Parts: sequence; structure tokens; C-alpha cells
Amino acid sequence: MNLIFLKVFSFFIGLFLTLFIINYINIENKKIENFEIIRLHKETFTNPSTSTSTSYNYNSNINPNSINPYNNFKYMTISTYFNINNISNTEGRWYDIDNNSNININNNQREYFTFNKICNLKNNKINNDGAKGVDLNGIELRGPKSFYFANNITTNELTEFSVIFSMKINKITEDNNILFEMIGNTEEINDDNNINYTYSIININIKPNHNDNYNFILTIGNNVYEGNINNINKSLIKYSDILVIGLLYTENEITFLINKEMYKYKTNKKFTIKLGSSSVIINKKGIINMDLYNFNYYKSIIPITEYLKFFKHNYHYLSGINKIISESSSEIKRVTSNSINTAEQCIEKNKETDGIRINKRIDQLEKNLTKCFINKDNKKENDNQDDIKPFDIKLLEDIKKTSSSFFSFLFE
Repeated sequence: MNLIFLKVFSFFIGLFLTLFIINYINIENKKIENFEIIRLHKETFTNPSTSTSTSYNYNSNINPNSINPYNNFKYMTISTYFNINNISNTEGRWYDIDNNSNININNNQREYFTFNKICNLKNNKINNDGAKGVDLNGIELRGPKSFYFANNITTNELTEFSVIFSMKINKITEDNNILFEMIGNTEEINDDNNINYTYSIININIKPNHNDNYNFILTIGNNVYEGNINNINKSLIKYSDILVIGLLYTENEITFLINKEMYKYKTNKKFTIKLGSSSVIINKKGIINMDLYNFNYYKSIIPITEYLKFFKHNYHYLSGINKIISESSSEIKRVTSNSINTAEQCIEKNKETDGIRINKRIDQLEKNLTKCFINKDNKKENDNQDDIKPFDIKLLEDIKKTSSSFFSFLFE
């Protein structure tokens, strides 16, 4: 009998020590993360309620539309726009855009989302030569533990955040379709000396209604917010070339954005939201048939001016403009390397600011290339003109004719 008791006692002692070690490791990891966040606030953060365009360290040679909006403030971003090699089917991981292979990612604080099926890339509906989307039909993405996304890593408290999706929804069939979810800890509520326990969840639920349109229901903490975002036309949700959805939360107000439409709720705060150890989820159970282009999470409120930059940012890649600019810049360098005398005329003048529209940028590139070709032809009239093929700007014109009215403001 004593032997049995000793074995049982030893088992529980071993279990206790194992759980203690795991908990200690989690606490130490969270301390490291907390230090990084504090340092980031001191060095780079400005007032979240204002535009941060002055805080960007833009290189004058970089088109601002190619930079992830509000990038200095993002906590985690997965995207197909910058490097599709960040999507590893062999590892079952979709890495953050700033992932560095030299970083220890075993703890996965904000490094990657996992998936358990092959992720295929699909052409977007704007231009087949543009950026592709990741087909998430039947695929759930599971990210880092939710408490890493909290504002206070020591207490796991969530006080504000912004999450932005750029995607294409193809089909919705279920009654409840959870686009995004973070699970919090069970909370104790003492009401008139009666102790009750309640859930704490953050999620975005898309529900088809009897009109064959869609209602959006938000759950934040233990409160369900519904009624303001009802009967959203199915043509907007299912038939848009791209759908941008944003959720901005503070302790006082909730803002939900569908493309450029804005919906608000006053926060019904009954207790402090504390996130738990369950993983952050995109497309829960893979129910939504969707193509995902990018997902952005910020531990602060993104200014509306930065949110609007997502539209140009998306179009920059989906239309293939990023490739046009890259290829034309390479062609200019190739031509100028053959003639020192015409170098000054061929060097691209990058004086663009945020206020210059994309089409003006492309027109300028075309003019620079034309000068280079004319100069070279005058010097070598007998040369085969096929050696340097003129830059085909018609692609942009085709995009303008075929793109949806959703992006027409770029060319106004």
C-alpha cells in the first residue's frame, strides 16, 4: 500500500515540477516581449491619434505605396505582397514579413501562423500578373498565443488594438463564420456578493441573413455587438475584387470598417479583458472560402489616414504596378550603363511624395525611358532596335479600363 502511495505521490510531484517549469518559461518569454514593447514606445512611437507619416524612415528611392501602412507600429503582418517565400508548405508556416531566419522562433511570439494543409496561391481578379492570394478554403491559420497580442504582457490585459484584413471572399455557406478570433481567460465577476464566471473572447463573425446578404457580429470581452452592421450587400462581400475589413478597439469605442464604410459602437466595458494562452485564429475551422492577401495587427489605434493607405497599397501589388516600376527602373539602369553622356537624362528622378498619384509616377518613368531610347537610336541608327524594347505602358491602361470602380479613385 505504501509503495502505491509513493508512486502516486511521485507522479504528482513530477507533474507539478513540469507545469511549474512550463509556466516559468512562459513568464520569462513574456518579460522579454514586454521589454521590446517598452523600448519600441520610447524610440519610435508618436501620438496614435495623428498621422505618422513624419515618423516613417522613408528612403527617397522607395515608393510609399510599397511600404506596409503604419509599418513602424505594426505588431505582426503576414502578406503575399513582399516575399511569397514566407509561406512555407514544407513547414506549414506563414512567416511575418520581417521574419529573420537568424531569430530564435521556437517561442513564436509574433513570427508565424501555422496551417495543416497545402496552401495554394491563386491569381487575383484585378490582374493575373499581380500579387497572388493564399487560398484558405478549408484551411485555418493558427498564430502565436493570444496573450502575446495583449497591450500589457505582464497582466495579459487588452486595452486597444487594430486588425486589418485584405482578402477576397468567394463563398460563405455556414451560419457562423469566424474570420478572426483571440481567446481570453475566464473572468470572475463579483456582482452583489454573487461570484460568477464569464468568458472573454475577441472575434469577428460573418452571418448570412434571410435576404441572402450578411450581418457582422462582433464579440469583445463578454459583450456581443450586433445590429449596426446588418444586411451588408452580398455583392460587396462576395463579388468585390478585394475586400478590406478593419476592427479598431479602445476601451471607449469600437470602429468596424468594410472597405470605406465605417460602423461604430460604444464600448460596453464590464471588466478588464485578459487574453489567454490559446492561439490567435484566422478563418476558424477553415469555413470561409477566401483568398487572403495580408493580415495586419497593431497594438494601437491606426489613424484613419493610414487605414486609407491600404487601398493604394493593395492596388500597388494586385495590379502589378510594383513590377512595372521595378522592371522600368532596371531598364533605365541598363541603358544608362551603355552611355555616360546620356546618364543624367536617363537617371530616374525620385522626387515623389505621398501626394503624387501612381499614374503620374508611371508616366514619368515612361518619359525617362523614351529619352534613353531616342538618344541611343540617334547614336546607333543602324543597330537592331529590338536590342532595347520600349517599356510597355499599355498594361497600366488595361488595368484602368478593367479594374473595378472600387479602385477608380487612384486614377481620378
